[in-house]
Amino acid sequence: MRIHGQRPRVIIDVDGVLRDFIGSLVRVYRREYPGHQVAAVDSRKLEDFFPIGEKIYPFMDEMFAREILEEAPAYPGAIEALQRWEKEFEIIIATTQPLAGRGPTLVWLGRHDIPSNIIHITADKYRLAGLALLDDFVDNLEKFAATGRLAVCMDRPWNKHWKGPRVHTVDEFFGYLTEYLRESDFDEKVLLA
Repeated sequence: MRIHGQRPRVIIDVDGVLRDFIGSLVRVYRREYPGHQVAAVDSRKLEDFFPIGEKIYPFMDEMFAREILEEAPAYPGAIEALQRWEKEFEIIIATTQPLAGRGPTLVWLGRHDIPSNIIHITADKYRLAGLALLDDFVDNLEKFAATGRLAVCMDRPWNKHWKGPRVHTVDEFFGYLTEYLRESDFDEKVLLA
């Protein structure tokens, strides 16, 4: 799909969309605290699910950030979907990371050969130019949708309260987006921004 010879830009989040950060965090935590029971994570308040409570944040953001982030698996089919759709869309990667997570995230993206020429590390994804955002964090989705653009939620247990469009895979997102473009009147400036 090209508009005036250019591919429409889409913004793709990393953790919770491409990378299974929570699975990797749980794996490392269980190794370090083998006697602890970790509850199924269904909100962003991680202290509610790990017995060490608030100490989970320095555990993941400082002590074990490199291992958790670099060794986290990709969600099944996520990378392949990006590679399949990269000729149709300009893929922009946007992720929010603590200072200790920036390097490991860039390593992970390179290791997985993510097809993107632009990577943003920012909490303000709504400020980025692009037609649509695929994210798992409701705050990001709400801010992006408030700009009049398409915000699509990657279905995860912690975002059930999102009322907008929802998908279960990256491939499903691109299918949804393709159909959305066929059926919608859209401003080409937004597509190519």
